[in-house]
Parts: sequence; C-alpha cells; structure tokens
Amino acid sequence: MIAFDLETVWSSSYSVAKMGLDRYVKDPRFQVTLVSLWSPEFNWVGKPADLPVEKLNGQDLCAHNAEFDSVCARTGISRGQMPAFSPASWTCTADMAAWHQFPRSLAGAIKHMFGETLSKEAREQMAGLDPETIASSQAFRDYALLDAKNCYRLYEQFEETWPEKEAILSQLTRRIASRGLPLNGTLCQEAIAKLDEAIDETDAILPWTGAAPATSPTALADACRLAGAKPPPSTNEDDPKVEAWKRGNPDQAVWLEAMSRRRKVQKAQKQFMGLILRSRPDGRVSTRLKYCGAQHTGRWSGAGGLNFQAIPRAAVEGASMKSCLAAPAGKVLVTADLSQIEPRILHWLAGDLDFLSLVRGGIDLYEAHGRASGLYAEDEPMKDFAPGLRHLCKARTLGLGYGCGAKRFSQVAHALTGGKLDLSFAAARNEVMSYRKQNPLVLKLWDQLDEAVRWFLERDEDVGEILTPNGKPIKYFNLREKSGELLASTVPGAGDKKLFGGLLAENLVQATAREVFADALIRIEAMGLPICLHVHDSVTVEVAENEGERALEALVQALSEPPAWADGLPLAAEGEIKGHY
Repeated sequence: MIAFDLETVWSSSYSVAKMGLDRYVKDPRFQVTLVSLWSPEFNWVGKPADLPVEKLNGQDLCAHNAEFDSVCARTGISRGQMPAFSPASWTCTADMAAWHQFPRSLAGAIKHMFGETLSKEAREQMAGLDPETIASSQAFRDYALLDAKNCYRLYEQFEETWPEKEAILSQLTRRIASRGLPLNGTLCQEAIAKLDEAIDETDAILPWTGAAPATSPTALADACRLAGAKPPPSTNEDDPKVEAWKRGNPDQAVWLEAMSRRRKVQKAQKQFMGLILRSRPDGRVSTRLKYCGAQHTGRWSGAGGLNFQAIPRAAVEGASMKSCLAAPAGKVLVTADLSQIEPRILHWLAGDLDFLSLVRGGIDLYEAHGRASGLYAEDEPMKDFAPGLRHLCKARTLGLGYGCGAKRFSQVAHALTGGKLDLSFAAARNEVMSYRKQNPLVLKLWDQLDEAVRWFLERDEDVGEILTPNGKPIKYFNLREKSGELLASTVPGAGDKKLFGGLLAENLVQATAREVFADALIRIEAMGLPICLHVHDSVTVEVAENEGERALEALVQALSEPPAWADGLPLAAEGEIKGHY
C-alpha cells in the first residue's frame, strides 16, 4: 500500500468547497501543483510531471478523500500535467474513518486517533499562488508529504477493523459517480428559459423589485406598512396564521404568493444550472454521494455540490429536473425501491409477530397496522372501505414509531398524507397515546435500547453502543447524564444529542435499513447491472431498452430478498422502467 496525496491550485473564488468537484476539475484554472507518496519502504514529493509512475502501476493506493485524489489525478493526466499510471485500487481513509464514526477530515481523524494537531497554515498560504511557487517551496513540500504519511498511518489503524464489505461499498460509491446519469442539455436550457419567464412575472408583481431582494421578508413588511396593512406573521404559507392573514389582506397576499413562487423558482434554477455546469464531455453528469454521510447510521448523503438525494419529484413551472436526466437512444433507466422499509424493520426488531404475519401475508402495510392495533376488522381492503382511516394508519405507522410527540405528530400527519389529515393538538395527543398503548412491543424496544446505553454509563464508560442485527456498532461518544437526560455525540467532538428510547430506535432502524440496502447493492452489481445512482432506499440502473423488463425483475428480486442475518424480515420492492430518471 502506498499513500497518495496531491495538491492543486485554489483560491477564495476557485475551490472544491465553493464549486463542487466536477465544476472544479472542469475549470481551465485546474492545475496539479504537488504530489506526495509515502510508504514504509520509500517516500517522494515533487512536481506532478516528475511523478515516479513505476512505483504506482499495479499498486494499491490509499488517499484521504480518494474521490478527490483519483479524479484530480485523471484530470491531470488528461491535461498532460502528469504522466499516466494505473493503480490496482484506491482505498479512501476518509471513508474508513467515517465508518468508524470518527471525524472524516484528516486533521480530525489524526487528532482523535493520535492526539496530534495538524496545522493547515501551509495549505492556507498556497491560496492563489502559481504552481511553480508552490512546487519550489520546501515548507509546502514538507506539508504535502506529512499529509501522505498521516494518510498511511490512518490506513494502518483501520485496515483490520474495516470490513471487506465496506471497502467494496466505498469503491462502488466512486464507481457509481463515475458512471453518472445521461443529461439532456437542451431540455436543461429550455427549463432555465421557462424559469427565467417565471422570475420576470414575479418581478412584475412585487412593488420593491429593483430596490430590495425579491424574497426579502423585510421588503414585504415595509411594503405592507406603506399600503396600510399589517405585515404577515411569517412567510411560511403553510402556517395557519399566515393563511388567516392572507384572507384578511388579499391585495398584499399576492406579494407573499409571488415571493414564495420566486423562492421555488430560484431554487430550481440553481439546480438546473448545477446540472449544466457539471456536465461532462461524454454528455453525462456525475452522481456523487458521500459514503457514510450520516456516520452513525452509515447512510449515504449528497456530495459534489449537487445533491442527487434532493431532486424534486414534481416539476417547477413545468420544468422537470428528472426529465433532463434522460436515457440516450436505445437505453432505459430502471428504478426500484424498498417499500416502507423502516416500519417493517421497526416491527421486526420489536418482535411484533402479529404485524409481521399480516404483512407477510400480503396485506397493505398501513392496513396491517390498523388490524394489528385493533383499529380495523372489516373483510374488505381498508383502502377501498375506509380510505380516511388508512390515511390515519399511514401517519401513525410512519410518524409514531420513534417517540414523536403530539405537536410534532400533527405536523407530520398533515405532511405524510398530503394535507388529507388535519389533526388538532388534542386529536394528535389522543393518537400518540393510543399508538403507545396498542404497540407495547415498540415501546419495549425503546426501553431496551435506553437501558442498553445506560449500561455503559453505569460502568463509568464514556462511549456507549448498540448493535445492528448483523453486528455493526452504533457508537455514542462523550456519553453522560445531565439533569436526568442522556447526552452524547455520534462523532467525537461533534455537538451533543439528547438520547432517548425513540431516537435510539430510529438510529437502529435506519442503520439496519442501510445494512439491508447495502447488501442488495452488492448483489445488484454482482448481477451485472450497472448502478448509476441510488437515493435513500431506491436504486437506478441504465440498460439496453430490450433488457429493461429483465433488469426490473432482477432489481425487485434483489431488494426483496432479506440477508441471511435478517431471517423473517418481510421485505418488498417495486419499480418502473422509464426513458428518464
């Protein structure tokens, strides 16, 4: 194993943090300035053009943020800044640290593992400097080589405890990003034009256009007062008080509506521009995700400056971001997702056999909750005979399994049912109490998890943990009790969280769901189906048009099959074949 680290040109206006990796390497200013290598056998630091590729060909490399280093290396090679080389593999020590729930950054990981403080002063001094100045500075060369050495030290620390499965998933995350999704740039440009028209329309409505930002609450309040009207209590149109204000101030309500429209349009426009700015020469856009982005659950999160986990489902002003991610001629995109994975896992962990047997027998999940809770006993399907009750059961199933209180449940129920369920505080409180009485096994799981974490506290240990069914630990650092409440952080040095049974159950369920989904991802790749994106509990592959049906069947089968360690977990999946994402 050889640790690999490279430095690149950057400044306050040109950086990965500001632009995302794809825009950064696409920019004509991109330049590799230094490369450093470190292993117990040798070390080297120098200009990229002088890179000793004979040391690297066929070798396993590790880098702290292997995605950055590998992408920058490929870009540097393609631009003639460094000679070509072909390593056997890349291992990411940032991913290794993240899986262990340690700080992801190099400085944070080194501080936690070795108690050493790394200075970033040299890197800060590189900002805006030309490549020759950076490469000729001994201080910068020493800094770069030390980064490579520390990367190797982390690799040695984590090598034995990082599971092979996780190494595969880390590499797969980068492979998926490099495949990316096909992008219809023409549709993107047309969408941006539509959004420009919408912006012009809102500007024509707002009386402060040109004098203040269009979405300024202060400008709205000033305009209302000038018109002799009281400003709205907030700009949240879902707020009942705002609804009442709109009814009482119809002339000013159009301003608030225009502001809300403008805010949505601006957000969508930024997303469409992000697609175009990150488009590659091959007509695709990289689908970057952060491995173990949520470190305590292991779930992936958005990365690269464009969050593919937050692509809008609905079109905005007739402009659909999903439609722009369109398969080329002769190809289709096949997507499948796990159905209601979290409540299935919650009741499986709780040992709720009545609920599980109903679900396993093919009964709709929300109807199963109603029957198991004694809310429904008719022979007819609930969705046909009692659709209103099904909305309530959906809200209870998805909203109350983690200790949600009445006020929050009222909001959750409204959101989960698309506004079809509007509960008063008293009604929401009754549902919370009813759920807890009717689901004693879920509450027992909360108590067991709370006791499991307190077990560590009683033994004066400041790190507690709970285990997923396949043995993945979820750790809680700096564990302590204050005024009767459990406090801890999920990453050393991060902010505290208040721990309670419902939250611990949520963590355990989501971590278990991640493990189930991760196993499926590996099986799907092994089937020869090239994953080009996965979001939450759904996965998308790109295949030839005549292979779409076979791919869909294979995806549903892979997602519906529980791992060997999850015997009795009733999984289900569904999917579709489309010409776009």
